[in-house]
Amino acid sequence: MTARRPRVMSITIVLLVSCALSCDVLSLAESPDTVITHVEAVIRARFEHIAKYAVREHYAVYRNGAAETAAEQTVQVTYQKSTGITYTTVSRVGSSMWLNRAIEPALESEREVNDVTMRHQVMLTAENYEFEVDPARDSVNGRDCFVLDLKPRRKSPYLLNGKAWVDAKTYLLVRIRGTQSRSTSLLAGVPLITRDFAPISGFAMVVHEEIEAHTFLFGQTVIKIDYDGYDIQRDERP
Repeated sequence: MTARRPRVMSITIVLLVSCALSCDVLSLAESPDTVITHVEAVIRARFEHIAKYAVREHYAVYRNGAAETAAEQTVQVTYQKSTGITYTTVSRVGSSMWLNRAIEPALESEREVNDVTMRHQVMLTAENYEFEVDPARDSVNGRDCFVLDLKPRRKSPYLLNGKAWVDAKTYLLVRIRGTQSRSTSLLAGVPLITRDFAPISGFAMVVHEEIEAHTFLFGQTVIKIDYDGYDIQRDERP
């Protein structure tokens, strides 16, 4: 019997770089409820106001601590709010097994989370998560951040148990790190996912992602994804 191919999360979500602890604490003006309200508003605005974007994504698979990649694939991705994403393969090298077992499931996952029927089920909102704001702030990539503990309201491979770091000035996402609240396969284990974001055209866009999985059969597999050359078109409709 053919073993079920494990699925790993992309990005898009989801996904993991140490943070230096800051001594800052939430002020009375920045209550936890206020932080959560602002974060939700920014998250929703991203989905409402991006009509289309294009980006190049480079996937690299590393096995059991090796410095050399087992497989690599570069794709040109186009996202449209009305239809989701499509991609065109630019290059594809390395082990066909890891291209098919690791990279293709990650691409498929990205398609699924950006599907118009799925989008609102995976957003970082109160419908999908219970939030708690840590009393201490953190610094990530030189940005002062609020830290939110994330607890999914249901089990899903697209919702993470973990933390989100949010820019304390703009409320834009800086990083998300966590594990899937439900694994897609007994063979896949529970991947640890980290996504780093950067402000591009006023939106938090993923620029780097790492997915790390450990399984009895295959040992350690790390997928590193870099996103480059965003071209974003805004939806200016009210």
